[in-house]
Amino acid sequence: MFSKGFLPFLIWFVMLTATAGCDNVAWEGSEVRLEPPPPAPGSQVEDTEVEEEETLEPVVLGPLVYLVERTGPDGDAVILPVAERRGPALAPLPDPAETPDLVERFPLGRWDEGAEFVVFDQGLPVGRFISRGTSEADDRFCLVRARGTGVLQLRPEAMPRERFLALRADEVDRILTPQAPLPRFEVTDAIRNASLDAARTLIPRREIPWPPTVLGIRRRIDVFASPDGRQGLAASFVFGDDLVIGRPEPLGYSLFVVAREEEGRFAPTFSWYRRADAGPKAFPGFLAAHDLRREGEMDLLIELFGEEDRWLAILGREGTDPTGIIYQDPCGIPLEGQGMQDHEG
Repeated sequence: MFSKGFLPFLIWFVMLTATAGCDNVAWEGSEVRLEPPPPAPGSQVEDTEVEEEETLEPVVLGPLVYLVERTGPDGDAVILPVAERRGPALAPLPDPAETPDLVERFPLGRWDEGAEFVVFDQGLPVGRFISRGTSEADDRFCLVRARGTGVLQLRPEAMPRERFLALRADEVDRILTPQAPLPRFEVTDAIRNASLDAARTLIPRREIPWPPTVLGIRRRIDVFASPDGRQGLAASFVFGDDLVIGRPEPLGYSLFVVAREEEGRFAPTFSWYRRADAGPKAFPGFLAAHDLRREGEMDLLIELFGEEDRWLAILGREGTDPTGIIYQDPCGIPLEGQGMQDHEG
């Protein structure tokens, strides 16, 4: 039993403690939130956000000139765009570094599956290339291009050939005027000997150091038909090097010869002499020929080999101007006709 004096003391102590505790309590309101129950084990939560698939847009360009190269014995081949036709001029293709998704976009509307191209050899249509619709980057040249695959269907007389110029089948009529049938020529012993004779004529004329043998430095030879039906030949001679990317020997050089049949013999019409010690390496090799600009003269598609890169160019005449470079990949070495001589006229 508590004493009468203790009870007032207890009431006073409780009141004092309660009053002190109120100084340490702050009312911050309340929060009500509804939460769904956790998903049952094994159930899947639907993703309400649907990503839209990006649609690639075609690369808008004018008619193009293509190179078709055989890659297998059963008609397998690849197609490579060379340049864009802008009227009589030839313009470079877009740079992949400056055009987003260029390789993926390039075939759209251009070489979709089943698209047909007319292939030309020596100025004549000799077959067709049918696209598989594929596209991948081709980095063999300094300007990276989109490359497609397909099937090459050729006439029997063109079967030995490996490389062809090509145009889309639906663009041939508006790009090129019909040409009279031209005779076909093959690389024969007579052509091979004619190339050696042309080089032997030009070596002293152009004050080129004689190699041990002219035959020993011939690297490539081909034949084509001129628009007037006469035979033409193109041959590459290289001393102290080859038609490859790399540094030549200090005294190395290349001699590119174009000759045409005249009165039973071949006379040089153009030559290009490049010394290794006279500037950057740019050794040319012939790929194909066609009158691309309807000038009555064959335009020659060539590849150029430098010390670090390889690039494409086209040689041709413009009106009364002598033969020179009418197109070159913009990443190639500026040449400005160095070492070129026109031997016509």
